[in-house]
Formats: sequence, C-alpha cells, structure tokens
Amino acid sequence: MRKFMCLLLVFAAFALSAQNEQVRHYMQTNEPVRGTRTASANNVRYWVGTGTNEALAAVFFCTGTDSSAVGIVYGYRFNGTATIDGMLSAIAAADPNFTYDLPAGSTFINSIGYNNGSYTHQITSGMMMYSITNNGNTTSPSGALDNIVNGDYLEITEFNMATFDICGPSDSLYYPFDPNITDATINELDVQYWVGNGENSAIVAVNWCNPSTTKAWGVMFDGDSALVADLLHTIALYDSRFSYTGAGGMIYDINYNDGTETLGLQGNWWMYNLNGYMAWLGYDQQKVANGDVIKFGDEMCGIMDDYWQTYWTDPVLPVALPAPSTETFDGIVGSDNCQAIKFDNAAIQGWATNCTVSRGFLDIANPATLAFFGNESAGVGPSSLSTMDAVSLGDGGTAVLTFDQPISNGEGYDFAVFENALNNTFLELAFVEVSSDGVHYYRFPSVSNTQVATQIANAGSVDATQLHNLAGKYMVGWGTPFDLAELDGYSNLDINNVTHVRLVDVVGTIDPMYATTDKNGHIINDPYPTNFTDNGSGGFDLTGVAVMNGWTPNSVNDITPAESIVAYPNPCQNTLYVNQVPVGETVVLCNAFGQIVWSGVADDTQVRINMQDLPSGIYILKAGNQTGKIVKR
Repeated sequence: MRKFMCLLLVFAAFALSAQNEQVRHYMQTNEPVRGTRTASANNVRYWVGTGTNEALAAVFFCTGTDSSAVGIVYGYRFNGTATIDGMLSAIAAADPNFTYDLPAGSTFINSIGYNNGSYTHQITSGMMMYSITNNGNTTSPSGALDNIVNGDYLEITEFNMATFDICGPSDSLYYPFDPNITDATINELDVQYWVGNGENSAIVAVNWCNPSTTKAWGVMFDGDSALVADLLHTIALYDSRFSYTGAGGMIYDINYNDGTETLGLQGNWWMYNLNGYMAWLGYDQQKVANGDVIKFGDEMCGIMDDYWQTYWTDPVLPVALPAPSTETFDGIVGSDNCQAIKFDNAAIQGWATNCTVSRGFLDIANPATLAFFGNESAGVGPSSLSTMDAVSLGDGGTAVLTFDQPISNGEGYDFAVFENALNNTFLELAFVEVSSDGVHYYRFPSVSNTQVATQIANAGSVDATQLHNLAGKYMVGWGTPFDLAELDGYSNLDINNVTHVRLVDVVGTIDPMYATTDKNGHIINDPYPTNFTDNGSGGFDLTGVAVMNGWTPNSVNDITPAESIVAYPNPCQNTLYVNQVPVGETVVLCNAFGQIVWSGVADDTQVRINMQDLPSGIYILKAGNQTGKIVKR
C-alpha cells in the first residue's frame, strides 16, 4: 500500500494542476492496482460465499497478455468444512471474469482462466501445481475434492514450460474488485448534528478504521458552492471534539475526542470521495454543492477498485450532539468582567449606514401577521437608551446592515449589536453573521446553556451568564461585542474587509418544530411568544450596530450600570412611591412595549405615581440614571 500511496502523491499533483482527465485516462489505461506479494485477507476485495470461516485462493499465472506474472486472489466464506472445488466453483459463479472447469467424475482441474477485458490468463491441467498453507504448515492436496478449513490459503501455480519457472508467491498479487460492493452513505434526515449556517447544506463523514468507526456531520453554507476546506473548518469551529491537519491539498490526520472515545490516524494518508466518486482535487480546491456527501477515510478503511475509487463499506452513522456545556460567561451590565459596550463609548468609530429588514411573523407557530414595529431607519446610526427607537425582526426575521467603511479585525472586539431589552433579564436574542462579499455569510458560534425543560414565557427571565455570541445579551443602551478573529480561516471571508452584518432572530421556542439551536446543536430558549399584536413588536428589536475595529474594556468602570431605583411597594396595586429622586429630575414609567404611560418632574425627593388605572403587567421606571422593573397586579 505504501508504493500505491507514493503513486497517489504523483497523481494528486496532476489533479491539483487541473489535469483531472489526463490522470483518469492514465489510471484507466495502465495495469491494475497491485498489492503486496503476501496474500492477506485484509487486502481481499472480492469475497464469495457466506459463513463464519474464511479461506483465500490465489491462482498464479506465468503467461498471458499481462506483461508480468501475477497471482489473482479471492476470499471464500463458508461454514464447517468445504472443498477446493466448492471454493473455486463459488468464485466462478460470482465473477464472470474467472473461469474454472472440473470435468464430471474427475478430481483434477481441467483449466482455470481470468479475463477482465484487458488481461487474459489461462492455465491447463498439465501445468498446475497445488498447495495449502495454514498456520505455517503447507500440504499438497491430492485433488480438487480435498477439504479446506478455516484459515487455509490455497495456491494454484502455473508451470511455465518455456522457461521452466513456477509462478508463485514471489510474484505480484492482484485483488479483483467486487462490482457488487456499494458505497455506504447517509441522508440528511439521519444527520443529528448540523453546524454552520446558510440555505445550502452538505454532509461530511469520516471513517476511522482502527477501530472501524464512522461519524457524519451536516454543514450548512451560503452561496451555490463551498470548499471542502471550509466545511472542515466549520466543523472544527463548532465541535471541539473534532480536529484535523492538512497542507498542500492533502489531509494528514483527522481526530475525534469526546473524553471517552479517541479516534485518530496521524501519519497515514486520507482518501476522500465526493458523492461516491473519487475526489480528484485537494480539499482546499474541491468545491461541493447543495446535497453533496463528502467521505474521508484512511487508505485502509475502504475498498478500492482498479481506478482508485474508494468504497466505504461500514455504515455511515451520524455523530451525536456534544454533551451540554457547563461553561458560564460574563453577566449583566455592571457585573464583574462584563463585556458590554455602552452606546456612547468613545471607542465607537461609527455606525451602520444602511439597514434592510426581512420581517418574520409575530408568532411563528401562528403565521398570520408579520412583525411591523419600527422601521429600518432604527437600525441606522447611533443607538441610545430609548426602547422606542427600534425595529422588530419578528420570529426568524433578518436584518442586513452595511457600512460606509468596512469593519476590520483589530486587537479586541470589532463591532457591537444593540437591542432594546427593558432590563437585564428580558433578553430577546439573535444570531450574528458577517460577510465580505454580501453572498457568503459566516455565523459566530453561539452558546446557550439556558435550560430547555420549560418554556421561558413573555415575562420570563434569561440569565446572561448562560449566553455567548448572541446579540441581545444586555439591556437597552448596551451592545453585545463581537471579535472577527473568531471567524478567521474561511476562504470567502476577509476579516479585514467585512462589509455586511446579518442578524437572524432566535425564535426562542423549545418546540422542536420551530426551535433554533446553538453551535452545540442545543435548543435556545428565550422569551416566547413575544407577539405584541397591538404595536407589531415581536422577536429581536434592533437599535443599532456600532463599529470599533478593535476594543477591549479597560475596567468594570467603563460599563458602570444604571443604579437601581428605590420604589415601593413592588409589586403594587394602586400607588407607587419612588424615593431618593433629585428635585427637578424627570421620572418616566413605560409599559412592556416601551410606551410612556406616565411621566412627571420631581418637586420633592419622593414621587407618588397613581397605578390604579393601569393594567396589570410589567413596567420599567426611569429617573435619571436609575432604572427598575415594576410589577402591577
């Protein structure tokens, strides 16, 4: 196999030079693939019969149209004991290229031949010699009706009358390919773990042969095609269990380690198929389209035909979802190590200059009305502390932002996305994707460790420490930052020239029919449904996208939060008292839609608000830099 792989490197060089047809022609017009000179069951490509016992048969031909002597090797499976005649008859019945004649009533074989259209060999009875080897012991059968047992290796050698040579084990072995072998595959419905994003998808499967194990991932992508290299990069970016090494168009190892199972074949050559056919281009040049299946395997994992086409015979099984993460992340505004950036931070260099929104439904499970709160201009220019200056995407809706100057990767966070969350826990989330050509978008790998046992309701709470790389993690006025360096390595993404940011609403439901998932394939649970039909608000509410081109919080002081307001009783029914309000300060009470339902100027340090005529629900109270959530019963 090493000689074989050296040839592969030569042919791969032609393939990488776009001379695919020349390579294919060369391989189809030259002699078949030859194996080692010692027959091995591991190398047999054509097995006949059924049973738990195995034996090999090698017929050595000295003469024929082939330029050199060769042994043709088959495998035979059977139960109990069998005969030489039974084995050779089964081979002839299965492979029309192989002929065998034992006259009726005779124990001596009349002739054996092999003709595959290119190579013709024939041995007649007077030129045959027989031997059977088992565990190092060699015997000479008396005839074709002699028994064979498990582990036997039958050699039938030709005596060359012209040269007085006996063909045998010193000559090359050829392992015919069984045309009935089918290439194992998998369909999209069976895939459990999908990574990446986009309207198109492909499957990547890996076959490790020691032990024999296959695992398949589904990869989504934008555009009409994607490089195999980008698909592998996406899997490695999303699934920490997966890693690979490659260079010069060749894959050298692919590893999988989930803590209990470790798979890898470092130092071996990796072959790969595309839709059941040999992939002739390197993995960094081979493009795939929607619905394609790519299968990698070590050279010994599959069965290869005469034209280097590899067939993976082990079932292709879907890889399981990663185990739920226990990792925690930075928390609410003002907490230790919080990464939020305030809308008026001096590090902000600019804002989005154009916004195009494709609305989703107010409730995806009841697709009657699209979200309609706000307009696209709310996504343009600076954000603020206002909850009203926003545009609702609706369930699964999208917003595409562009900029006067491209966003570039700097030392730290490069841009931030702002949402109009009323407080630190009512968090409506969105995926964040970037593009440098407006066609191929790449999603930041997100994490949501929020429980999925019960649905977070409209007035429910989300813990920010369970979220990562999801926009909407912080309250109004505070943006979620993103670092372009995380997405480095894609062929169609220039992280120093990002022209588009796309936001995709996280639906938030835990109903599998409509649910959206994080990078680990786990459902993301956030407030659902948020179908405020009276004002058309639903889903993620965008208030702006800021450009920083590299920013790191200097300290917690950079993100000092609004102070908690002193108000009681809370919950309240008729009257709400607000204490410690500076005289002359404006006090504002907003409903859950961000609408102002009461406002006034403090003429004393205590302000009294009549709540009697207001409906029950959640309200946000603001007085200067103080905010608080009020519950009216």
